[in-house]
Amino acid sequence: MQNYNHKKLEEFVSSIFVHSGSNEQESKIVGDHLVDSNLVGHDSHGVIRVSKYIEWLNQGNIKLNQSINILKEEDHFLHIDGNFGYGQSIAKYSFDIAIKKAKEKGHCILAMKNLGHIGRLGAWSELAAVNDCVSIMFVNTSGFGILMAPHGGTDRRLSANPIAIGIPMENKDYLVLDMATSVVAEGKIMVARNKKVKLADGLILDGHGNPTNDPEVFYSEPVGSILPFGGHKGFGLAFMIDILSGTLTGGNSSHPDNPNSHTVINNTFAIIVDTKKTVSDSYFQNDINRLINWVKASPKAKDVEEILLPGEVEKNIKKERISKGIPLDDLTIKGLIETANLVGMKDINEDYIKELLA
Repeated sequence: MQNYNHKKLEEFVSSIFVHSGSNEQESKIVGDHLVDSNLVGHDSHGVIRVSKYIEWLNQGNIKLNQSINILKEEDHFLHIDGNFGYGQSIAKYSFDIAIKKAKEKGHCILAMKNLGHIGRLGAWSELAAVNDCVSIMFVNTSGFGILMAPHGGTDRRLSANPIAIGIPMENKDYLVLDMATSVVAEGKIMVARNKKVKLADGLILDGHGNPTNDPEVFYSEPVGSILPFGGHKGFGLAFMIDILSGTLTGGNSSHPDNPNSHTVINNTFAIIVDTKKTVSDSYFQNDINRLINWVKASPKAKDVEEILLPGEVEKNIKKERISKGIPLDDLTIKGLIETANLVGMKDINEDYIKELLA
């Protein structure tokens, strides 16, 4: 593991997408989003994904430089078809419009279908929050992203189906809950496999439905599955999210018979509310601060230094990694070098990578 400067890494990753055919704007949006995921500690949604994105592109499963296709637009509603473009790019354009509507009309319901991998979901909640909007988001993956066993089941039937809730705070600060309804995100299993470490117990099953903590077994044939968090409660939430984000948007629920089940397609249902349209700024912030102080004042359990609120871990990691760099394992770096060479970038080798060190 070595630490890499996030700005240099952003430039490098964006260049890979430029060389693969994305325009400058799309390349920057996707590259910056992936590196930012590493910055906040979500390495599972960071630059480890670059090689997979290019693989999907070469397979014809992602379309370059797509504009959003607005299927329906009203004062409080926006329905988007992403045309199988990069999820980060389509989501950025869509959220910019939806947030503007929420600021003008009080709220906006955003439905998006047929996006490529949307990336770290919490990033979009942060975008809404810094614009003084509360957001609730649900995402599914229709087809190829089926990973999670139902409660009581032993094989893959549902997507990881994450939920994110963003709350604006003073001085462009925010609280963000960003969680999969699976007990672990599949990307974190990828990270564990790259690092050659075992997972915690109680997260995954092997292909025969037996508990395991070996990430290699998860990817062996027959493939394993991820358990829902909280047993029947997590499964119930995941099932409903599949309907909201998949069925309601027209992007399909998680099922292998979908017409686009050969690739990862994200569908999203979001509710965005301008806080100023419901209560005063002073009431909203004062009540949040009162709740924060009340919760954090709880007597701490043994070995607990601080009670952390949703999103505080990510913000703490981001400060550290901006200062010290982003730690990446050798296998991830090897994948970036190979992918850069694949898209025609010359002289990308270990010596070049050393220039990216923090």
